[in-house]
Amino acid sequence: MYLAPDGDELGIAQAAAEFLAEAMSIERLHRAACADMSADLRHALGGMGWFALALPEDAGGSGLSAVEHALFFREVGRQCGPVDVLAQCLAATIVEDVTLRSAIANGDAGVALAVEDGTRLRIFGSENAAFMLQLGRDRSDLYPLENTASEPRASLDPATSIRLLDRVPTAVASDTGDCAWRLGQLGTAAMLVGIAEASLDQIVDYAKVRETFGKKIGSWQAVRHPCADMAVRLEAARAQLWFAATAMKEGRGDAGVHLDAAKYLANQAALANADTNIQLHGGIGVTDEHHAHLYLKHALVLARLFGGRREVLGRLLHAEVED
Repeated sequence: MYLAPDGDELGIAQAAAEFLAEAMSIERLHRAACADMSADLRHALGGMGWFALALPEDAGGSGLSAVEHALFFREVGRQCGPVDVLAQCLAATIVEDVTLRSAIANGDAGVALAVEDGTRLRIFGSENAAFMLQLGRDRSDLYPLENTASEPRASLDPATSIRLLDRVPTAVASDTGDCAWRLGQLGTAAMLVGIAEASLDQIVDYAKVRETFGKKIGSWQAVRHPCADMAVRLEAARAQLWFAATAMKEGRGDAGVHLDAAKYLANQAALANADTNIQLHGGIGVTDEHHAHLYLKHALVLARLFGGRREVLGRLLHAEVED
């Protein structure tokens, strides 16, 4: 079992980083009406095959593994990519109808993510999405959004719009089992690791140029020590992410346990690193023009998807792992 990407895996990560930095740069979040995934971006992602990374080749996908899936979504996280991107990928894995699956994988049909909110559904994603995907640990359902009325809600996160839906339509595709859920949990953990990485990179770069009392702030212990803590948190989360992805790839029986651990550590690393990044930047870290607050807001949303702190710790309490 390899616990770090190498070879072709690094090539995929680099290709994803270069593509997303141009097509979906975090700079977009400083402009009005920037949330979610536009139709143009969806088609660009679909045309490059990013939605079908983990889809088998005989189903029209790339036939790659959970490792490549995690590598891609780590780069999505670094750009505070919208939740739509993950929903689109997961929807392609549960649809059996060839025409519909192709439309989703190619980006012709948009998919939002639906999460239970009491008696209603909370929808994360573009209002122009044709479908919404609701995932559970043992079942996944894809619903049409055409002719359904939803109620917009204010979103803390500029990268994600939120709506509430009262009436749940009839599903157009369903799948039993936890495969889609696991890919969702892995993708979310990877996005959070990307946020933790970007937060650390940002404050390290700043600490090399910002001066106080005639010295770079990186020379002061009050800055160096928190940065070291950020690096330790990140490395723990990143190592567990690679382990979980490899466990999925190899079909280990305890892959679900490692996914829960990866999600927990990613939650902690992203939230703590994003917060520390703001604190060490000082006043500029809370200005709207700066990226720092965007990382924290996006992390707060992702940390609650596919397993929050209490949920994953409750499962890990009695979990067993293989030798």
